[in-house]
This record gives sequence, C-alpha cells and structure tokens, in this order.
Amino acid sequence: MNAAEELTSEISGLSMWAEICERCPNEWVCLLDVVTAADGSIRSARVIGHDRSMKQALMQNGAFSPDTVVVHTWGRPLRSPRIEMTDEIRDIVRPRR
Repeated sequence: MNAAEELTSEISGLSMWAEICERCPNEWVCLLDVVTAADGSIRSARVIGHDRSMKQALMQNGAFSPDTVVVHTWGRPLRSPRIEMTDEIRDIVRPRR
C-alpha cells in the first residue's frame, strides 16, 4: 500500500480519542468533525493528518480548513480564533477619518 492509500484509509471515518492516541502516539494530529464532551475534552474526531512534526501534519491535509483542530495526542488543542464581526464591533474598529 502506498502512502496516499494509507492516508486515505486512516481519514475515512470518526475515531474515538483513545483510538487516535493509540494509532498516533506522541504525534500532532489534525482533526475534523470533532465531538467534545461537556468538559471540553475530545470524544471523537476524523483524523486528516498526523506526524511528529506539526508542520508535516499540517502539510498532509493540503488546503487548511478553519474547522481543523490541531492537537498533540497527549496535549492541549491549538485552535485558530474565530472572529465574528457585528455592526457594533465594525463601528468600533472602523478607522476614523
């Protein structure tokens, strides 16, 4: 099996967090469709990339989605912040003339 087929077989469906940690020990994983518990911990997700290097893990999934969560298999998730612009915020941020 070549690397592309191997990666495709790994990203096919949702996996429980314990399974992800078992398959990718001590690695960075890029996750989509993350299901979290009430305390914020990850219950299950779909793995779209993994590697010991965060850069390599991110390069595996090609086009980066804003919904992607990057987490180390024994660490905390790194999430990119989302900014929702409302009219009130837009008025505050708008440059003065």
